[in-house]
Amino acid sequence: MSKSWSHALLFASLTGVLTGCSTVPEQPVQTPANSVSDVDLSSDEPIPQVEPPSRSGNPDTYVVFGRRYRVKETSAGHRETGIASWYGWDFHGRKTSSGPAFNMFEITAAHKSLPIPTYARVTNLENGLSLVVKINDRGPFSGERILDLSYAAAARLDMLDQGTAKVEIVALAPYQFLPKLAAKRAEERERVASRAAELISQRERRVASRAVELIRQQEKVAAIHFAHEKPVAGRTSGKPPAAVQEKALRLAKNTASVKENGKNAASAKIQLASAAPVAKEKPVAKDKATVARAKDKLTTASGKPTPKPAPKPAESRVAAADDKRSALYVVGTVTEHNSARQVQNRLSSQMQRTVQVDSGTGKRYEVRVPVRNSGEAKRVAMQLASLGVSGSRVIAY
Repeated sequence: MSKSWSHALLFASLTGVLTGCSTVPEQPVQTPANSVSDVDLSSDEPIPQVEPPSRSGNPDTYVVFGRRYRVKETSAGHRETGIASWYGWDFHGRKTSSGPAFNMFEITAAHKSLPIPTYARVTNLENGLSLVVKINDRGPFSGERILDLSYAAAARLDMLDQGTAKVEIVALAPYQFLPKLAAKRAEERERVASRAAELISQRERRVASRAVELIRQQEKVAAIHFAHEKPVAGRTSGKPPAAVQEKALRLAKNTASVKENGKNAASAKIQLASAAPVAKEKPVAKDKATVARAKDKLTTASGKPTPKPAPKPAESRVAAADDKRSALYVVGTVTEHNSARQVQNRLSSQMQRTVQVDSGTGKRYEVRVPVRNSGEAKRVAMQLASLGVSGSRVIAY
């Protein structure tokens, strides 16, 4: 019995010794600092100095969450006001946009468009605190925030508990420049400007060509309108003066000689078609007996024809005028609210030739332009049509 107890005590003592040797003290778990007192915030602010641009942090543009951002060519003159936030332990040790790992205890910041690196003064507009930070990362990409401060920088500005604050960012000298990016963009702008000038030139040529084509079409329409001018149903005009009727009679008498000569046949047709209406006498029926009696009256007893009586003075003047060449006019009508004098001045200035305008009914004026021949008459008629004068026709005075 005593041996059994002695064996039991020996086993218990050995067990205790083995248990004490195998115990290892637990290592404390490293946790992020949660307050300003947990970290050393007495480090000095970064001093602005000349540094070469980051090779990886300054692309022309980049896309995050489907949105494209454009990097500025320089930090000179940059001043911005907006909401700033901060980032810390979740990103501690990760690679920044400029290359080095992010250290939450350094006074740095992230910006979406400023060149990397850029030194800037950040002022908390809610409490007046400010400090110099070194921008070496890209962000923030949440909402409309303009700056993401490191944990240490946010602590110096007393915005850890609040999370965000309204700040002002002012870039400091020496400013960062990206000469390669600036040269690339200048070349691109020059190429775009050259292309735009080329497109404008092509458009101007197309517009000019279209304008020429429209003018040609208008001239063609005017020529057809002039060649096929006919009285319009319902068009009325007053009785022409006696002098006009007399000239129309002379034109009708001269038509036979024009047809016989075979010259300017088209002009003769236009003259006949557009001449003022002539009052026709009532035709008298003639038979063979009447013609025979008329011949008998013109013969004397000796069988010789009796000389015709001398023409009256008025008939002499008409005969004398028949020997002279009649003056041609292109006559049309225009409706305007201006006076006849103003219409005449306008048309004379635009056509660079003599234009006569007579008052008509209301504001409807008769326009007359003297011409030398039928070819000139057609050109004048087309020009009048383009100036708003309608119903152009040729009349000989």
